[in-house]
Amino acid sequence: MISNNKMQAERSVLATLLNFDGDFDVVSDIIAVDDFEAGRHQLIYQAITDRAESNEIHDFVMVSDLLHEQGQMAHDKCPEDYFFSLYDVPTVPPHSLRSHAELIKARSGRRRSVNIFKQGIKSLESGGNNTDDVNNDVMSAISNLEQKEDVQEVFTVDDLIRDQVERMTLARSGGSPHIDVGFPELGNMMRLKAGNLAVIAARPSLGKSLLCVNIQTHLAKYTDGVSVFFSVEMEESDVWDRLTAAETGIPINDVADFTMNEDQMAKHQRFISDSKGLRFRIIRKAGITVSQIRTHLNRLKREHGKIGSIGVDYLGIMGGIDGDDAVKKIGVVARSLKEFGSEFDCPVFLLSQLNRSVEKRPNRRPVLSDLRDSGNIEEVADIVLMLYRDDYYKEKDGNNDLDGMADILVAKNRNGKTGVVRLGFEGQYGRFANLMPHYSGDEIPPYQSN
Repeated sequence: MISNNKMQAERSVLATLLNFDGDFDVVSDIIAVDDFEAGRHQLIYQAITDRAESNEIHDFVMVSDLLHEQGQMAHDKCPEDYFFSLYDVPTVPPHSLRSHAELIKARSGRRRSVNIFKQGIKSLESGGNNTDDVNNDVMSAISNLEQKEDVQEVFTVDDLIRDQVERMTLARSGGSPHIDVGFPELGNMMRLKAGNLAVIAARPSLGKSLLCVNIQTHLAKYTDGVSVFFSVEMEESDVWDRLTAAETGIPINDVADFTMNEDQMAKHQRFISDSKGLRFRIIRKAGITVSQIRTHLNRLKREHGKIGSIGVDYLGIMGGIDGDDAVKKIGVVARSLKEFGSEFDCPVFLLSQLNRSVEKRPNRRPVLSDLRDSGNIEEVADIVLMLYRDDYYKEKDGNNDLDGMADILVAKNRNGKTGVVRLGFEGQYGRFANLMPHYSGDEIPPYQSN
């Protein structure tokens, strides 16, 4: 049973709106229909909303008429005598009206939180649900609830000016509103933001995992939060060996086979010492699902306060996308991973393979249509990077005239322009490298999307 004391704010707000036709706009940005606790109050506020949004009067007579017309003025819904009892409820001025609305909103949020926890307890007590899944659902629901409370939907000119001035001040001080990925030329073109889904696509062995780990290692060093790399296929020791090689300049084979010389051992020891606090985590699980990824992210967020970046290697062998309707499932998974970017306020890097057809063409440079199930992935992604290395194909053809270059094709970019960025590829060290500014190699061909 709902106490009269709890209902006084709801009754005051409704009485004021029914008496003063212009006051709906005072509270409409704060409360919605389901923020009212009493069902009859929800019906009344819905009727007020319907009329107000149609630019029609929403006083006692007109709202009563609408409720009668909808069949809502009934004993088990909104009794007529109760509706007109609101005549006797004291009204409040606009500034107090907003305070009353904020109180209703706060109580609504509390009820939602209580309901989420109650549902979690009920699911656990039933014994038919996996404990980790239930805990994960509860944490995600609470996180989404808090996020919705904080989202600003209406921006005044003053808000926009303030934001622009802040961005201008940051730029003049040498800062950037975009996330630094460790490769300046690539970063300037990508203009990566928190919440973005960046797809890194390539044929096997071209270096998509290395590029992702290189970027995430940089973010782990220089940005807030913990960077998390989900390895669906590669062993965690292999990922770490590559990261070690990239950071120390010791060849991967020497690291993996423990054949380092004295100088290399000294470098390795310094790396081990310097890396103990590195905010980088590897999650190794074959066939990992979206739900399991969220479970890990929620736990790491609790431990570290913030997720800095998310990498998933790779989409094609994640759990839950095989069998019938695989193309549709891939789209759902990609969309869920993008939502993680908003949920955890960080960039998400999703690795994907290209179709084999790219290797059957005379020109093996990939285009967007080479993405497996490209319609689904391309639609969701904010940025699509495609890797191309002439050396890879030259070596396969027995040609040893190698230049050590890698072209990163920015094939889609919601944040800026598309094009090609050339990086050095040092495969023996597990890393990509920025080229010297005076590099005078062959001109980089422009990216062609078709």
